[in-house]
Amino acid sequence: MLKKLIKLNANDLLLYLVAEGGAFLLVQIIIGCVMRFGGPETSVTLGCILFPIIGVICAVIAGISHVGVSFDQALRFGQTRRRALGLTLGLISFEAAFALALGALLAAVERFLGPPLWAWLAGMNGYASGRIFFAPEGAMVDGELVSGKTLLIETFTLDWYWWPLAFAVAVAGGLIVGAVIQRFGAKGGWFIWGVCMAPIFLEQLIPWERFGVSWLIPALVILFVGGLLWSVWSLLHAVVKA
Repeated sequence: MLKKLIKLNANDLLLYLVAEGGAFLLVQIIIGCVMRFGGPETSVTLGCILFPIIGVICAVIAGISHVGVSFDQALRFGQTRRRALGLTLGLISFEAAFALALGALLAAVERFLGPPLWAWLAGMNGYASGRIFFAPEGAMVDGELVSGKTLLIETFTLDWYWWPLAFAVAVAGGLIVGAVIQRFGAKGGWFIWGVCMAPIFLEQLIPWERFGVSWLIPALVILFVGGLLWSVWSLLHAVVKA
């Protein structure tokens, strides 16, 4: 049943390709123009951070849609709430994995194919990538002195634990927001908007510097886990809409 549901929503994968691939092309065009017309001596590779973030955003949006459409359709066609939730969660997980895998692929393409192209566009003889340090004797990349007309490229990478965390955020985020909207409709959308905007307003009203930020991550984790548990409960007790 899950395979049929994935095939039924196969067109969603094209949307990921368009969104993430389009962002990749846009970023490369901007960097290429800067290299060609600006002639900088340094650059950065941000694809390993940027494209997974775009993938997570796309997966969350798709997850919201699947909760509102696929979950409700499964209930209308006689599936139990538990089975409908399982199928929807499986679909969301598959698409989130695809989005992150595509983001990782695009980041790898940028990291291995971008630097030589950027160096050529900037009129450099070559490039050196890694951690850049500027010492009295000159620029150093990963502890080695770089000389000559060389493009210096600062590289950024994500530690392995960020990938399963991004996957969890993509799946749970879509499920939570989708469950809120599924239960409360348009009012749920306004509630989510309020939750997202609250930190911006509270930042101006509450003197956070007095309390520190050590509590912030645990509070966010508790809020996120609580929202996930509530969303599962809500969907398991969802009203079948006519």
